[in-house]
Amino acid sequence: MPRLYHLIAGLSALGSLALPMHPHPTGSTDRVTPGTVRVEAKVHVSINLLDDRGVIQQVVREYDTPVGTGSGFTVSPDGVVVTATGVVRSGKDPSVYAANRVFAEYFKVKIPADFSKHKLKDPDLNGRLQRCYPPQRQDSTCIASAATLVTVFPYADPPTPEGYPAELLHAGTSPGAPAVLKLTKGGEDGTLPTVPLGTTLGSGIESVDTIGLPTRPSAKSPPKVETAHLDPPGGRTFKPAERAKLNAFLKNDGDGGAVIDDGKSEVIGFVTGAGGTAATLTPVDDVRAALVAADVTARRGPVDVVYETALAPYHNKFYANAIPVLEQVLRLRPDHAVAQDHLRFARANRAGTPSTGQTKAPAAQKVATGLSPLLLTSIGIVAAAAVVATTVPLMLRRRRRAGGEAAGGTAEAVPVVSGASTWPPRGTQTMEAVPSGGSFPSYRQAPDRGHGTGPSPVPVAAPGATGGIGGMAAAPGTEPGAPESRPPVPAAGGGPDGRGANGVPDARAAAGAPEHAAGGQGQVQFCTQCGMRLGKAHRFCGFCGSPVDQ
Repeated sequence: MPRLYHLIAGLSALGSLALPMHPHPTGSTDRVTPGTVRVEAKVHVSINLLDDRGVIQQVVREYDTPVGTGSGFTVSPDGVVVTATGVVRSGKDPSVYAANRVFAEYFKVKIPADFSKHKLKDPDLNGRLQRCYPPQRQDSTCIASAATLVTVFPYADPPTPEGYPAELLHAGTSPGAPAVLKLTKGGEDGTLPTVPLGTTLGSGIESVDTIGLPTRPSAKSPPKVETAHLDPPGGRTFKPAERAKLNAFLKNDGDGGAVIDDGKSEVIGFVTGAGGTAATLTPVDDVRAALVAADVTARRGPVDVVYETALAPYHNKFYANAIPVLEQVLRLRPDHAVAQDHLRFARANRAGTPSTGQTKAPAAQKVATGLSPLLLTSIGIVAAAAVVATTVPLMLRRRRRAGGEAAGGTAEAVPVVSGASTWPPRGTQTMEAVPSGGSFPSYRQAPDRGHGTGPSPVPVAAPGATGGIGGMAAAPGTEPGAPESRPPVPAAGGGPDGRGANGVPDARAAAGAPEHAAGGQGQVQFCTQCGMRLGKAHRFCGFCGSPVDQ
């Protein structure tokens, strides 16, 4: 008969053949879409040009220079956002841009408004221009100060035209490193939708989705999704055949778009490469390290909990069940764009769709989970085989045990070494019959025969004795108040249902064994766990399964 793990391995291989070759379930992005944001950054430069020709004059100008645009995602309901460092921090010096602008405007010369340092033919003006460029010196002709302004636009309906201002908490050393932002406005109530952030980039992850916002989001400009595959699985690069479409995605969207694991619908990093380099994945491990450096924590909010509760009935086409939950989402967050879209669709399609009484999952669940019917059947077969493999041997063991007890007879139990130190100890006690004058003899512990530390005082029943536990009295010769090392064995027949006076089942009544003959001088063995009589040569109690020990 083949072993169980052979059967499991075969069924697993069969199930893997039934999986779709391109597993991109349609609902895998629904958990991430609400938390997708667009990030725009610019630098506000204030520059003071000094003209010391004749009367000293000061020319003050202010300019806004673009830094970068891209996507990101919210990881905390109070407004913590993750994006790429290249989106919010440029390698170009905005003070150079401001110097070119102010010099061209004031001195009426042609200088490109860019981030490069230029030269003029006029020696005097050229010297002044060079001293206007950073770094600042004692003879500088310009004094500049710059501040980075970051604006976050969440996916909301109605949209926020001006967006929410954010401050930069942490930035990396390279354009592809994670940058952590915190909204200074818009996250006070802690109801911003967030994304489920993965724990680590698993080695087996291959099928992914990238999601981002190429423009400021609205109901007519939702996030864009592009499918992709990691090559190798669990790596940071994508398949060469997909680089062209990813480059087009990055050209329109910018860096920072979330990368979603299709298997778990979790964010496992973000994509970069808008600067002309190959598309690369920045893993979630780096994102979590950046969050620690910024002293913030990724967490989900109440809106996310209610929203994800609605996704299950919605994707399973139980629209009548999804409608009240989606309505609750909108009560908590009225501008939740995805919940609004799902609610409209659910209301339009709830007629003719049963809302209760179905026990079988509809076909949409297969699309959402990516599992084929054959794989689900294989899982059921494996589970049934595991139940049979564990149940049948147990039933056979109990039958053999019952047959041994039917053969009758008492025998010396096979000792089992036990390391347990709890009370009562596992094993048996050898008891000697003591005439009690009643209908059944009482018992006491037999003297130790070389495998114990000696007999300990055990209460035995005496004719007419009262008190003690279950009507038991101390054995003759036992000192009053001496500690008991083992629990007392009750006299049989103490109760109407065959139980002793202390509630312990009567061994002979429960086992159906006849009373002892020959004046009750035979030796009987009982289980110290449940008090039942042990069968011949049994290593385990037939009633409670405890191991036998002499």
